[in-house]
Amino acid sequence: MKPGSVNDDGLTKLRQFLAGANDERVFVWPIAHPSQPSAFCPCGQGWAPRCWAYARAFVLVTVLRGPFNAPKVALLRQRGARIGDQVYLSADVWIDPVFPQLLTVEDHVMIGQGVKIALHEFGRDRFRAGRVIIRRGAVIGGFALIGHGVEIGENAVVGGGAVVGRDVPASMMAIGNPARIFPQGASQNDAGVAV
Repeated sequence: MKPGSVNDDGLTKLRQFLAGANDERVFVWPIAHPSQPSAFCPCGQGWAPRCWAYARAFVLVTVLRGPFNAPKVALLRQRGARIGDQVYLSADVWIDPVFPQLLTVEDHVMIGQGVKIALHEFGRDRFRAGRVIIRRGAVIGGFALIGHGVEIGENAVVGGGAVVGRDVPASMMAIGNPARIFPQGASQNDAGVAV
């Protein structure tokens, strides 16, 4: 296969990944430069599917910006995200509207204002999509960024403005850019482990 091309095999594997046919958390496929249309993106499709994808994305992003929790949870569930009970999504949350089915949020999770959760990215020569799993009791502070393929452990805390590109273990705290891991209750002066 020529590097950067998207063939039926790549789309088939992406569909299997989106359907949860395997236990992998991240899907990677070689592509041409991101400025070139790709079948992995709605912009590379015909006008009707492209318009439908953009309309669905617009509705999701608009609802997520609002202050009301119930419509956000209902719409995310309708789009394939797994959202538990007692989940609160603050105003102005942004969740990747292209692949919301890759998001799992377990029970009793609070996601703060302005949090951004990425579920895919286009690199210079590859496409990546990844499941984001936020375990039971986790708290995501305002304006944090959670990258694709990341798992936030049970009862973990992500500090406001943190940029998290790797897993945060259960009952730990992630602070900073890039996020560093600390035991909950430790001071920021303690030596942390870069995430």
